[in-house]
Amino acid sequence: MRLGSYIRSRAPELAVFVALEALLAIMLSVSGEGTAFVVLVCTIALFAALIIIVLGFYREKGFWNALDETCSSLDNVRLLPELINRPEFPEGQAAYDALVSVVKSANDDVAEQRRFVEEYRAYVETWVHEAKSPITAARLALSNLEEDADACAVCPRAIEPLVPRLRSVEDELSRVERYVEQALFYARSETLERDFLVRAHPLREMVAAAIKANASLLIGAGVTPRLGEGLDLKVFTDDKWLVFMLGQLLQNTARYVRPGCEGWPQVWFDARLLDEGLANERVELTVRDNGCGVSAADLPRVLERGFTGDNGRTHKQSTGLGLWLVARLAQKMGVSVAVDSAEGEFFSVTLGFPANKMHHFEG
Repeated sequence: MRLGSYIRSRAPELAVFVALEALLAIMLSVSGEGTAFVVLVCTIALFAALIIIVLGFYREKGFWNALDETCSSLDNVRLLPELINRPEFPEGQAAYDALVSVVKSANDDVAEQRRFVEEYRAYVETWVHEAKSPITAARLALSNLEEDADACAVCPRAIEPLVPRLRSVEDELSRVERYVEQALFYARSETLERDFLVRAHPLREMVAAAIKANASLLIGAGVTPRLGEGLDLKVFTDDKWLVFMLGQLLQNTARYVRPGCEGWPQVWFDARLLDEGLANERVELTVRDNGCGVSAADLPRVLERGFTGDNGRTHKQSTGLGLWLVARLAQKMGVSVAVDSAEGEFFSVTLGFPANKMHHFEG
Protein backbone atom coordinates (compact mmCIF):
# COMPACT_ATOMS: atom_id res chain seq x y z
CA MET A 1 0.00 0.00 0.00
CA ARG A 2 1.27 3.45 -0.96
CA LEU A 3 0.75 6.76 0.80
CA GLY A 4 -0.98 8.27 -2.21
CA SER A 5 -3.56 5.49 -2.39
CA TYR A 6 -4.10 5.73 1.37
CA ILE A 7 -4.71 9.49 1.17
CA ARG A 8 -7.16 8.96 -1.70
CA SER A 9 -9.01 6.40 0.41
CA ARG A 10 -9.34 9.06 3.14
CA ALA A 11 -10.64 11.72 0.76
CA PRO A 12 -14.06 12.08 2.48
CA GLU A 13 -12.47 12.61 5.90
CA LEU A 14 -10.01 15.13 4.44
CA ALA A 15 -12.85 17.01 2.76
CA VAL A 16 -14.69 17.26 6.08
CA PHE A 17 -11.46 18.42 7.80
CA VAL A 18 -10.87 21.14 5.19
CA ALA A 19 -14.44 22.36 5.60
CA LEU A 20 -14.11 22.44 9.41
CA GLU A 21 -10.79 24.27 9.21
CA ALA A 22 -12.30 26.87 6.90
CA LEU A 23 -15.20 27.27 9.31
CA LEU A 24 -12.74 27.65 12.20
CA ALA A 25 -10.82 30.34 10.33
CA ILE A 26 -14.04 32.25 9.63
CA MET A 27 -15.16 32.04 13.24
CA LEU A 28 -11.78 33.28 14.53
CA SER A 29 -11.80 36.15 12.04
CA VAL A 30 -15.34 37.16 13.00
CA SER A 31 -14.44 37.06 16.69
CA GLY A 32 -11.79 39.72 16.03
CA GLU A 33 -8.64 37.60 16.21
CA GLY A 34 -5.69 38.77 14.18
CA THR A 35 -4.67 37.15 10.90
CA ALA A 36 -1.43 35.79 12.37
CA PHE A 37 -3.32 34.00 15.13
CA VAL A 38 -5.81 32.53 12.68
CA VAL A 39 -2.99 31.24 10.45
CA LEU A 40 -1.19 29.79 13.47
CA VAL A 41 -4.29 27.90 14.68
CA CYS A 42 -5.07 26.56 11.20
CA THR A 43 -1.44 25.48 10.72
CA ILE A 44 -1.44 23.62 14.03
CA ALA A 45 -4.71 21.88 13.09
CA LEU A 46 -3.34 20.98 9.67
CA PHE A 47 -0.12 19.63 11.20
CA ALA A 48 -2.15 17.53 13.66
CA ALA A 49 -4.24 16.15 10.78
CA LEU A 50 -1.11 15.22 8.84
CA ILE A 51 0.32 13.41 11.86
CA ILE A 52 -2.94 11.46 12.24
CA ILE A 53 -2.87 10.50 8.53
CA VAL A 54 0.79 9.39 8.62
CA LEU A 55 0.31 7.37 11.82
CA GLY A 56 -2.79 5.73 10.38
CA PHE A 57 -0.95 4.94 7.15
CA TYR A 58 1.97 3.20 8.88
CA ARG A 59 -0.40 1.37 11.22
CA GLU A 60 -2.32 -0.16 8.30
CA LYS A 61 0.57 -0.45 5.85
CA GLY A 62 2.15 -3.48 7.56
CA PHE A 63 -1.03 -5.53 7.46
CA TRP A 64 -2.01 -4.77 3.86
CA ASN A 65 1.53 -5.26 2.54
CA ALA A 66 1.86 -8.57 4.41
CA LEU A 67 -1.49 -9.66 3.02
CA ASP A 68 -0.50 -8.75 -0.54
CA GLU A 69 2.97 -10.35 -0.40
CA THR A 70 1.71 -13.53 1.26
CA CYS A 71 -1.06 -13.92 -1.32
CA SER A 72 1.47 -13.52 -4.14
CA SER A 73 3.93 -16.08 -2.76
CA LEU A 74 1.54 -18.74 -1.46
CA ASP A 75 0.58 -21.74 -3.58
CA ASN A 76 -2.30 -22.51 -1.23
CA VAL A 77 -4.05 -19.32 -0.13
CA ARG A 78 -6.07 -21.31 2.39
CA LEU A 79 -3.02 -21.06 4.66
CA LEU A 80 -3.16 -17.26 4.60
CA PRO A 81 -4.78 -16.61 8.01
CA GLU A 82 -2.12 -18.73 9.71
CA LEU A 83 0.72 -16.65 8.27
CA ILE A 84 -0.42 -13.12 9.08
CA ASN A 85 -1.43 -11.56 12.40
CA ARG A 86 -4.81 -10.03 13.12
CA PRO A 87 -4.41 -6.23 12.85
CA GLU A 88 -5.41 -3.67 15.48
CA PHE A 89 -7.39 -1.22 13.33
CA PRO A 90 -11.13 -1.86 12.76
CA GLU A 91 -11.09 -2.11 8.94
CA GLY A 92 -8.26 -4.63 8.99
CA GLN A 93 -9.93 -6.65 11.72
CA ALA A 94 -13.13 -6.84 9.69
CA ALA A 95 -11.18 -7.93 6.59
CA TYR A 96 -9.18 -10.48 8.58
CA ASP A 97 -12.30 -11.97 10.20
CA ALA A 98 -14.02 -12.19 6.82
CA LEU A 99 -10.93 -13.90 5.37
CA VAL A 100 -10.89 -16.43 8.22
CA SER A 101 -14.57 -17.22 7.59
CA VAL A 102 -14.04 -17.66 3.85
CA VAL A 103 -10.97 -19.88 4.37
CA LYS A 104 -12.80 -22.00 6.95
CA SER A 105 -15.67 -22.51 4.53
CA ALA A 106 -13.24 -23.39 1.73
CA ASN A 107 -11.40 -25.86 3.97
CA ASP A 108 -14.68 -27.51 4.92
CA ASP A 109 -15.61 -27.84 1.24
CA VAL A 110 -12.19 -29.26 0.35
CA ALA A 111 -12.36 -31.75 3.22
CA GLU A 112 -15.81 -32.83 2.10
CA GLN A 113 -14.65 -33.28 -1.49
CA ARG A 114 -11.61 -35.24 -0.38
CA ARG A 115 -13.79 -37.49 1.72
CA PHE A 116 -16.11 -38.02 -1.25
CA VAL A 117 -13.19 -38.77 -3.61
CA GLU A 118 -11.65 -41.16 -1.09
CA GLU A 119 -14.95 -43.00 -0.65
CA TYR A 120 -15.45 -43.15 -4.42
CA ARG A 121 -11.91 -44.43 -4.96
CA ALA A 122 -12.42 -47.09 -2.29
CA TYR A 123 -15.70 -48.07 -3.96
CA VAL A 124 -14.03 -48.38 -7.38
CA GLU A 125 -11.23 -50.53 -5.95
CA THR A 126 -13.77 -52.77 -4.21
CA TRP A 127 -15.89 -52.98 -7.36
CA VAL A 128 -12.86 -53.89 -9.47
CA HIS A 129 -11.84 -56.68 -7.12
CA GLU A 130 -15.41 -57.97 -7.05
CA ALA A 131 -15.70 -57.76 -10.85
CA LYS A 132 -12.56 -59.83 -11.33
CA SER A 133 -14.16 -62.86 -9.67
CA PRO A 134 -17.00 -63.40 -12.20
CA ILE A 135 -14.60 -62.65 -15.06
CA THR A 136 -12.20 -65.32 -13.83
CA ALA A 137 -15.08 -67.74 -13.31
CA ALA A 138 -16.43 -67.07 -16.81
CA ARG A 139 -13.02 -67.63 -18.36
CA LEU A 140 -12.65 -70.88 -16.45
CA ALA A 141 -16.08 -72.01 -17.64
CA LEU A 142 -15.15 -71.17 -21.23
CA SER A 143 -11.90 -73.08 -20.88
CA ASN A 144 -13.83 -76.12 -19.62
CA LEU A 145 -16.28 -75.83 -22.53
CA GLU A 146 -13.41 -75.71 -25.01
CA GLU A 147 -11.86 -78.81 -23.44
CA ASP A 148 -15.22 -80.59 -23.54
CA ALA A 149 -15.66 -79.59 -27.18
CA ASP A 150 -12.18 -80.83 -28.10
CA ALA A 151 -12.83 -84.11 -26.28
CA CYS A 152 -16.23 -84.66 -27.77
CA ALA A 153 -16.13 -87.56 -30.26
CA VAL A 154 -19.89 -87.97 -30.72
CA CYS A 155 -20.42 -85.31 -33.32
CA PRO A 156 -17.24 -83.30 -33.91
CA ARG A 157 -18.72 -81.48 -36.90
CA ALA A 158 -21.51 -80.06 -34.74
CA ILE A 159 -19.14 -78.98 -32.00
CA GLU A 160 -16.41 -77.58 -34.25
CA PRO A 161 -18.16 -74.26 -35.13
CA LEU A 162 -18.61 -73.52 -31.44
CA VAL A 163 -14.89 -73.42 -30.64
CA PRO A 164 -14.14 -70.13 -32.47
CA ARG A 165 -17.19 -68.55 -30.85
CA LEU A 166 -16.06 -69.65 -27.41
CA ARG A 167 -12.62 -68.21 -28.06
CA SER A 168 -14.20 -64.98 -29.30
CA VAL A 169 -16.11 -64.71 -26.02
CA GLU A 170 -12.87 -65.35 -24.15
CA ASP A 171 -11.19 -62.53 -26.08
CA GLU A 172 -14.00 -60.17 -25.12
CA LEU A 173 -13.66 -61.21 -21.48
CA SER A 174 -9.94 -60.45 -21.69
CA ARG A 175 -10.76 -57.01 -23.05
CA VAL A 176 -13.18 -56.39 -20.20
CA GLU A 177 -10.51 -57.52 -17.75
CA ARG A 178 -8.05 -55.02 -19.23
CA TYR A 179 -10.56 -52.20 -18.82
CA VAL A 180 -11.23 -53.28 -15.24
CA GLU A 181 -7.50 -53.27 -14.51
CA GLN A 182 -7.21 -49.82 -16.08
CA ALA A 183 -10.01 -48.56 -13.83
CA LEU A 184 -8.20 -49.98 -10.78
CA PHE A 185 -4.91 -48.27 -11.59
CA TYR A 186 -6.73 -45.05 -12.42
CA ALA A 187 -8.42 -45.07 -9.02
CA ARG A 188 -5.13 -45.82 -7.27
CA SER A 189 -3.29 -43.10 -9.16
CA GLU A 190 -4.84 -40.49 -6.85
CA THR A 191 -3.02 -42.00 -3.89
CA LEU A 192 -0.08 -43.61 -5.67
CA GLU A 193 2.32 -42.88 -2.80
CA ARG A 194 0.51 -45.44 -0.63
CA ASP A 195 1.36 -48.25 -3.01
CA PHE A 196 4.66 -47.10 -4.48
CA LEU A 197 7.97 -48.81 -3.72
CA VAL A 198 11.10 -47.62 -5.54
CA ARG A 199 13.74 -50.27 -6.17
CA ALA A 200 16.32 -51.04 -8.84
CA HIS A 201 14.78 -53.26 -11.53
CA PRO A 202 16.27 -54.52 -14.82
CA LEU A 203 14.22 -53.21 -17.72
CA ARG A 204 14.28 -56.62 -19.41
CA GLU A 205 12.33 -58.21 -16.55
CA MET A 206 9.61 -55.57 -16.60
CA VAL A 207 9.33 -55.57 -20.39
CA ALA A 208 9.02 -59.36 -20.36
CA ALA A 209 6.35 -59.19 -17.65
CA ALA A 210 4.32 -56.65 -19.67
CA ILE A 211 4.59 -58.78 -22.83
CA LYS A 212 3.51 -61.90 -20.94
CA ALA A 213 0.51 -60.13 -19.39
CA ASN A 214 -0.66 -58.97 -22.83
CA ALA A 215 0.44 -62.02 -24.83
CA SER A 216 -3.05 -63.06 -25.96
CA LEU A 217 -3.84 -59.54 -27.15
CA LEU A 218 -0.58 -59.28 -29.09
CA ILE A 219 -1.06 -62.71 -30.64
CA GLY A 220 -4.62 -61.84 -31.64
CA ALA A 221 -3.42 -58.63 -33.30
CA GLY A 222 -0.44 -60.39 -34.89
CA VAL A 223 2.07 -58.10 -33.18
CA THR A 224 5.59 -59.44 -32.63
CA PRO A 225 7.62 -57.94 -29.75
CA ARG A 226 11.29 -57.27 -30.39
CA LEU A 227 13.72 -56.85 -27.49
CA GLY A 228 16.55 -54.56 -28.53
CA GLU A 229 19.65 -53.18 -26.86
CA GLY A 230 20.10 -51.74 -23.40
CA LEU A 231 17.38 -53.71 -21.64
CA ASP A 232 19.89 -55.01 -19.09
CA LEU A 233 20.07 -51.48 -17.67
CA LYS A 234 18.46 -51.02 -14.28
CA VAL A 235 16.07 -48.21 -13.38
CA PHE A 236 14.77 -47.02 -10.03
CA THR A 237 11.00 -47.39 -10.12
CA ASP A 238 8.05 -49.43 -8.91
CA ASP A 239 7.88 -52.58 -11.03
CA LYS A 240 4.11 -53.08 -10.73
CA TRP A 241 3.25 -49.59 -11.92
CA LEU A 242 5.81 -49.64 -14.72
CA VAL A 243 4.60 -53.02 -15.99
CA PHE A 244 1.09 -51.59 -16.10
CA MET A 245 2.32 -48.53 -18.04
CA LEU A 246 4.16 -50.74 -20.54
CA GLY A 247 1.02 -52.84 -20.85
CA GLN A 248 -0.96 -49.73 -21.80
CA LEU A 249 1.59 -48.99 -24.53
CA LEU A 250 1.35 -52.56 -25.83
CA GLN A 251 -2.43 -52.37 -25.88
CA ASN A 252 -2.15 -49.12 -27.81
CA THR A 253 0.11 -50.87 -30.34
CA ALA A 254 -2.31 -53.78 -30.75
CA ARG A 255 -5.23 -51.39 -31.18
CA TYR A 256 -3.62 -49.34 -33.94
CA VAL A 257 -2.07 -52.03 -36.14
CA ARG A 258 -1.51 -50.63 -39.63
CA PRO A 259 -3.42 -52.48 -42.37
CA GLY A 260 -1.12 -53.93 -45.01
CA CYS A 261 1.94 -53.49 -42.82
CA GLU A 262 5.07 -54.60 -44.68
CA GLY A 263 6.50 -57.71 -43.06
CA TRP A 264 4.22 -57.87 -40.01
CA PRO A 265 3.20 -55.66 -37.08
CA GLN A 266 6.06 -55.30 -34.60
CA VAL A 267 6.89 -53.40 -31.44
CA TRP A 268 10.48 -52.71 -30.41
CA PHE A 269 11.89 -52.10 -26.94
CA ASP A 270 15.23 -50.29 -26.72
CA ALA A 271 17.00 -48.55 -23.83
CA ARG A 272 20.06 -46.37 -23.48
CA LEU A 273 21.99 -44.52 -20.79
CA LEU A 274 22.36 -40.77 -21.41
CA ASP A 275 24.56 -38.09 -19.83
CA GLU A 276 26.43 -40.61 -17.74
CA GLY A 277 28.17 -39.05 -14.75
CA LEU A 278 26.24 -35.77 -15.05
CA ALA A 279 23.51 -34.38 -12.82
CA ASN A 280 20.84 -35.22 -15.40
CA GLU A 281 22.03 -38.80 -15.97
CA ARG A 282 19.06 -40.92 -17.03
CA VAL A 283 17.96 -44.13 -18.68
CA GLU A 284 15.55 -43.80 -21.59
CA LEU A 285 13.30 -46.67 -22.63
CA THR A 286 11.71 -46.34 -26.08
CA VAL A 287 8.69 -48.38 -27.12
CA ARG A 288 8.25 -48.09 -30.89
CA ASP A 289 5.80 -49.80 -33.23
CA ASN A 290 5.25 -49.78 -36.98
CA GLY A 291 1.54 -49.11 -36.68
CA CYS A 292 -0.64 -46.49 -38.31
CA GLY A 293 1.07 -43.64 -36.42
CA VAL A 294 -0.36 -40.24 -35.55
CA SER A 295 -0.72 -37.16 -37.71
CA ALA A 296 1.47 -34.13 -37.01
CA ALA A 297 -1.63 -32.18 -35.99
CA ASP A 298 -2.71 -34.79 -33.43
CA LEU A 299 0.74 -35.59 -31.98
CA PRO A 300 0.90 -32.69 -29.47
CA ARG A 301 -2.42 -33.81 -27.96
CA VAL A 302 -2.08 -37.59 -27.76
CA LEU A 303 -1.28 -37.44 -24.03
CA GLU A 304 -4.42 -35.44 -23.23
CA ARG A 305 -7.27 -37.13 -21.43
CA GLY A 306 -9.93 -38.54 -23.76
CA PHE A 307 -8.18 -37.42 -26.96
CA THR A 308 -8.43 -39.97 -29.78
CA GLY A 309 -7.83 -37.83 -32.86
CA ASP A 310 -8.29 -39.09 -36.40
CA ASN A 311 -7.42 -42.66 -35.40
CA GLY A 312 -10.24 -42.64 -32.85
CA ARG A 313 -12.76 -42.12 -35.64
CA THR A 314 -11.45 -45.20 -37.44
CA HIS A 315 -10.94 -47.39 -34.36
CA LYS A 316 -14.21 -47.23 -32.43
CA GLN A 317 -12.71 -48.96 -29.37
CA SER A 318 -10.45 -46.00 -28.67
CA THR A 319 -11.02 -44.33 -25.30
CA GLY A 320 -8.16 -41.84 -25.17
CA LEU A 321 -7.32 -42.93 -21.63
CA GLY A 322 -4.36 -45.28 -22.06
CA LEU A 323 -1.65 -42.80 -23.05
CA TRP A 324 -3.10 -40.14 -20.75
CA LEU A 325 -2.92 -42.53 -17.81
CA VAL A 326 0.69 -43.41 -18.72
CA ALA A 327 1.60 -39.71 -18.75
CA ARG A 328 -0.26 -39.10 -15.49
CA LEU A 329 1.47 -41.95 -13.66
CA ALA A 330 4.84 -41.02 -15.14
CA GLN A 331 4.50 -37.47 -13.82
CA LYS A 332 3.71 -38.73 -10.34
CA MET A 333 6.64 -41.17 -10.49
CA GLY A 334 9.13 -38.53 -11.66
CA VAL A 335 9.49 -40.15 -15.09
CA SER A 336 9.59 -38.06 -18.25
CA VAL A 337 7.43 -38.93 -21.27
CA ALA A 338 8.08 -38.00 -24.90
CA VAL A 339 6.15 -39.11 -27.98
CA ASP A 340 7.14 -39.20 -31.64
CA SER A 341 5.37 -40.41 -34.73
CA ALA A 342 5.11 -40.35 -38.50
CA GLU A 343 1.64 -40.96 -39.88
CA GLY A 344 1.43 -44.33 -41.59
CA GLU A 345 4.90 -45.34 -40.42
CA PHE A 346 5.47 -45.54 -36.67
CA PHE A 347 4.56 -44.34 -33.20
CA SER A 348 6.96 -44.26 -30.26
CA VAL A 349 6.89 -43.38 -26.58
CA THR A 350 10.09 -42.70 -24.64
CA LEU A 351 10.17 -42.95 -20.85
CA GLY A 352 13.07 -41.23 -19.08
CA PHE A 353 14.15 -42.58 -15.68
CA PRO A 354 16.51 -40.42 -13.57
CA ALA A 355 19.54 -42.41 -12.50
CA ASN A 356 19.28 -41.09 -8.94
CA LYS A 357 16.98 -43.34 -6.92
CA MET A 358 16.00 -40.33 -4.79
CA HIS A 359 14.50 -38.55 -7.81
CA HIS A 360 11.42 -36.39 -7.39
CA PHE A 361 8.15 -38.15 -6.71
CA GLU A 362 4.77 -36.41 -6.70
CA GLY A 363 2.46 -38.06 -4.23
